[in-house]
Amino acid sequence: MRTDRPGYKCRANKDGSTVHYWSPKRAVKGAPAALSTIRLGDGLTEEQIAAECQRLTAQLRDELLKLGSPPTYDCTIASLVACYRHDKTSSLHSVKHSTRIRDYEPSLRILVADVGARRIDALRSSDFKKWFAGWKKKGHRRASGAIKLLRVVISYGAGERLIGCAQARDILSDMRFEQPAPRTVAMTYEQCAAIVAKSIEMGCPSIGFVEALKFETALRRIDVIGEWAPAPGGGSFRWSGLMAKDISKDMILSLKTSKTGALVSRDLSTYPLVTEALQAYRIPDIGPVVIDEDSGKPYWENRYTEKFKRVRDAAGVSSTVWSMDSRAGAVSETIEATGSLDAARDLATHTTTTMTRRYARGDGLEASRKVALARVESRPKTAQ
Repeated sequence: MRTDRPGYKCRANKDGSTVHYWSPKRAVKGAPAALSTIRLGDGLTEEQIAAECQRLTAQLRDELLKLGSPPTYDCTIASLVACYRHDKTSSLHSVKHSTRIRDYEPSLRILVADVGARRIDALRSSDFKKWFAGWKKKGHRRASGAIKLLRVVISYGAGERLIGCAQARDILSDMRFEQPAPRTVAMTYEQCAAIVAKSIEMGCPSIGFVEALKFETALRRIDVIGEWAPAPGGGSFRWSGLMAKDISKDMILSLKTSKTGALVSRDLSTYPLVTEALQAYRIPDIGPVVIDEDSGKPYWENRYTEKFKRVRDAAGVSSTVWSMDSRAGAVSETIEATGSLDAARDLATHTTTTMTRRYARGDGLEASRKVALARVESRPKTAQ
């Protein structure tokens, strides 16, 4: 067993390549359970992997030594991020755990790694422009996420009257950065049906059930598979989500959505894809509705994503189609079928049609045809 790569773990891809990770819980005994595993860069040599594992482990040990004492602000971005992380009143501690792990933490790591040594009280607009351009080369969404979190942490610093933050916030507030193009992919009925069929064939019908349910009802994935998150105040992770009691004997699903708290009811017996998926997937009598066949427990989000990709690829569905696109498919199909943006908004439980439009991925052709026919029908009939 190698001792020069503390916290190292890996996973083999189907194409023979290997994905490398660093696990804080493996690296340091007693590391907080809330810490997430970090994926290491692709193409690293054995020596580089060992060096990165050692660096991350040393950094974690140093952070644990300082745990409990507030970090010192020295005008650098890294120290500001440390204060933002430590302060329980900061927005980092009020967002959902899934949002923190998916959106906040990756961008905060980028800020510390790339520009953490820079002094905030010396920043100019040209610095922000150069950083954005550099991050954009590695991905437009990466750049947008980093700038968004930079605005957040600097605003936090300004609110706490930390030196340099108010001026930096004023500079940033006058700047606009190019936003990434909106996603244009929506899962189609045929693609979802193929995924349902292939999931049954591969012995993981839970994937087909989840995708069918999302496509037919426009529910968010987190509202279907649930979420693992640390207990309030820290401690071991707990699961919360869709339970068997939320589905009645006559197949009426009732729940409050996680994002808006909207109460929704759906008659699952009216959805053909759900009916097809339930030929192979059995809803438990009690407990969580969606269970990972491999673990016998509710899915962790990353494990669901990995298994979905395997099923999707085996079903011959394009890799450009993501699990999240089933919701866009539901909205797009609703608009094309009804010509009503309001109907799609209600299905997706959006508060405004502005958000619904972002999920509408069709070109509006069928909807415009329905409008045209309706207008013609409403006109006075000429004498024959």
